[in-house]
Amino acid sequence: MKLTMISNKSDQKGSKTSIIQALRKHGSMPRIQLTKITELSRATISSTISELIECNLVQETEKAPSTGGRPAIALELVPGSHAILGADLDNQIWTLGMFDLLGNVLEMSKIPVSSPRPETAVQELIEHIGGAAKTSGHELIQMIGLSVPGLVDTKKGIIKSAADLGWANVEIEEMVTKAFGWPAVAMNRHRARGLAECRFGSGRDYAHMIYVGVGSGIAAGIFNERQLVSGSFGGAGELGHITVEPDGPVCPCGNNGCLHLYATAPAIVQEARRLLRAGAEGSSLNRVIPGNDLQLLQAGDVCRAADEGDELAIRIVTHAATYLGIALANLVNLLNPEAIILGGSIPTSCDTYVNIAAKVMRQRSMSALSSGISLHTAVLGEIGGALGAINFALDKHFSYTMIQ
Repeated sequence: MKLTMISNKSDQKGSKTSIIQALRKHGSMPRIQLTKITELSRATISSTISELIECNLVQETEKAPSTGGRPAIALELVPGSHAILGADLDNQIWTLGMFDLLGNVLEMSKIPVSSPRPETAVQELIEHIGGAAKTSGHELIQMIGLSVPGLVDTKKGIIKSAADLGWANVEIEEMVTKAFGWPAVAMNRHRARGLAECRFGSGRDYAHMIYVGVGSGIAAGIFNERQLVSGSFGGAGELGHITVEPDGPVCPCGNNGCLHLYATAPAIVQEARRLLRAGAEGSSLNRVIPGNDLQLLQAGDVCRAADEGDELAIRIVTHAATYLGIALANLVNLLNPEAIILGGSIPTSCDTYVNIAAKVMRQRSMSALSSGISLHTAVLGEIGGALGAINFALDKHFSYTMIQ
């Protein structure tokens, strides 16, 4: 791990931190705009920028719009000057990423988890973080962002419940901090992915957007004026556990008839197995199952078959997507977003699912609210959770004094 030699790491008035945060969140800008955003005086901006340029954290560039004549000089963070580690846990695999302060991916690796126990998941992540820190050629900010399943109390750093994993009250931040020695910041993986899409992906052009992640579960990230709506402790957006069938089966969360039971990857697989066991014929699904073992059928198999025109698969996917579309319509009527971004393994691999959900959303929401809504799929993929988590950590806890 290479360290930058900075002679003076003090930031008594917080001016260095404010400037770095402004450039990180808003991108390159001229000094005059920086004074408005940070509310620092021109003199303070001038002297502080000189120090940050000397430390190779900020550089001048001719990117500011010109009114004629010589282009205005803007300021921007130096790409790759410092890095931070983030990790996303999904389907028993950690995606570990190293990013610079601009969100550029510097390194990425996959870490399979050998046991569903939280202690094992954390330990196997820590071992790889240690290796990444030792071999990195970048100056590392000593903080770790964690994108994890379940309902996360972002104030206490606890996974209150991740029903699919059987986790409850997992003190994930404390476990990582104690094991590695660096502060850790955790958030729900779908809200993390939504934050990344808001800053860098399909949602970057919208002030009011909702990200909905659909995979093994469903959760939403709600963004108002590009800021994540967290609720009282970070739980806002548990869309998968709204009731859509009052007399439906019991969900792992303990409620009956949750959206989770009808619109997720497990729901798609369960419905496909039920219909195939009941004797559904003429479907390509009967030919893709190794050894005709229905337990080997995956949601991806059904999604691919639906997109290829298989009637049974279309029926199954339509059933799931219709429930999601109803939930999206309720979000539209409640929150009046400019855009909805669909992410996770199902929307990003199944056009049929996305198209049906969008159609139902527009049919069942108020037309005055839904007519102008843009609906997109996520573009950042598997790295989005780790990227969102490090941005959440930097937003909340970064200070200039953390830079070495």
